[in-house]
Amino acid sequence: MMKTIRVLMLALGLLTAAGAFAAGDVRDGKAYVKPVKNDKFSINGYTMGKVELYGYLGQLRDDEHITGVVLRGGGTDAQRQVIASSCKTLEIEAFEEDGGDLKALPLGS
Repeated sequence: MMKTIRVLMLALGLLTAAGAFAAGDVRDGKAYVKPVKNDKFSINGYTMGKVELYGYLGQLRDDEHITGVVLRGGGTDAQRQVIASSCKTLEIEAFEEDGGDLKALPLGS
């Protein structure tokens, strides 16, 4: 009985730690995505392409209830378009960091 309780407590602790790590780049209902070279993106310690990013953002929208995505530190026009297109499809807002402020990315057509 005690062994079962210990195992359950350990599992609960691991789930709590994993949840805290996953929420590292999610603040105030927004996911903060960093552009990296070769038109890839980094979020929560993972580097991914546009298709993987779209799936990950969809999961964050459903699980963490994000309402927007912030592209950190600029990025290329292609990276801005990926963020804007993904956000339009997911029906969430798209932003770009502009100094300390957030600037809305146009979602296009």
